[in-house]
Amino acid sequence: MTDEKDWLYFNIHDLVSMRVQAGHASERSVRLVFDPFEVEALERVDLTLQYESPAIGVHSLASESYLFTDRHVYLNSYKLHLVREEEGYILASRRDLLPFVNPVIQVLLLGRRHSFVHGAAVAVDGKGVLLPGWGGTGKTSAIVSLLNQVPGASFLSDDYTIVSADGRLLSFPKAFFIYPYHHALFPHLFKGKHKPLVPPLFSGVLEKVRTVVRPTIMAFPTLENLARRITPEHMQIPARRALPNAAFAETAPLEKVLFVERYSGTGTVVGEFPMDEVVRRLVGNWNYEQGRCAIDLLIGAGGTAVLDLEGHYHQMGEVLRTALAGRGLYRLRMGKMTPAETGQAIVEEVRRITQG
Repeated sequence: MTDEKDWLYFNIHDLVSMRVQAGHASERSVRLVFDPFEVEALERVDLTLQYESPAIGVHSLASESYLFTDRHVYLNSYKLHLVREEEGYILASRRDLLPFVNPVIQVLLLGRRHSFVHGAAVAVDGKGVLLPGWGGTGKTSAIVSLLNQVPGASFLSDDYTIVSADGRLLSFPKAFFIYPYHHALFPHLFKGKHKPLVPPLFSGVLEKVRTVVRPTIMAFPTLENLARRITPEHMQIPARRALPNAAFAETAPLEKVLFVERYSGTGTVVGEFPMDEVVRRLVGNWNYEQGRCAIDLLIGAGGTAVLDLEGHYHQMGEVLRTALAGRGLYRLRMGKMTPAETGQAIVEEVRRITQG
C-alpha cells in the first residue's frame, strides 16, 4: 500500500471506509462533508478516490458514452473511472469526485444492511426522530428550533442520515450550508469577517445558475476550488461550529418518521403515512437529491452492469422496510410559509408525536 502520508482516511461508523489521495482536487470538499469521520489509518479500504485509474484493457463500447468491462466503466462526459475490485471500489479522475461519492457509499452501506436517506434527524430523550423531505422544506430551521426548544433533544444529522435494518439512526454531521436567509438561525456565523453573501432575494437565482454551470466547472479542479471560496450564495460551516451549544448523539433507536413537504394548499395537514408510500418516497427522494452527477454515475455503472442497479434499489427498499416496521410513520404537508414558519410547524408536530 502507498505510504500513509499520501492519503487521507475516513471511517464512517465502522461501516464504510474511504481514502482520498492527498492533494487531490477532492480533498477540500470531501473533508467538509466527511470531517467528523477522518481517522489516522484504516485496516481496510472500501472506496479509494485518486487521480489515475488502473488500465481498462480490452473493453466494450456503449455508443460514445461509456467504455466498460465487467468491473470497470469509464464515463466519457466526466472523464471518470469507476472500478469494482474484490476489496472495494476506485473512483478516479482529475476533477472533484465528491459529487460521485454518495452512490458508491450507498452501495457499500446496503451491502452491510444500512442505508442513507435524505433527511435530518434528532434524538429526543434518546429516541430517534427522522425528518426526511425535499430540499427547502425547512428541515434546517426545524433542527435548530428543536435543539433550542425541546428539552433532551440531541443532534444527529441535518441533511443525510444512515438508517440500519435493525431500526437505528446513525449520525452524519456534515457541514451545514448557510444561506443569507439563515441569519436569524445562526447569528454567530454572521458576526465579524465572513465570506460575502448575496441578499436573500437573489440567493435562489444564484443557486440555480451554479447548478447549471457546475458540471462544466468541475472539469477544472483549480477553478472549482476557487468558485467554492468566492461564490456568494452560501457558506459551508462544520456542524459543531454551526451548533456550538447543542448536544450531539452518535446513534439512537428509530422511534418516529415525519416526512415533511410543501404543498399548494393552505395551513398544515398531518396524518399517518402508509409504509409502502414512505419507503417509495425515501428511495425516490434520496435518488433525486443526489444531483445530476451521481445519477449519471448510477445510470452508467448500472447500464454496463458494473453496479447492480436492479439490486441496488431493491436492497434499499428492503432495508428501509425492515427498519421502519412498527415505527410511527407520519406526513406533514405545509402550505405557503416562510422557512422560519415551516421550521416551527415541524417542531410542533415533532413535539406532538413524541409526547402525545
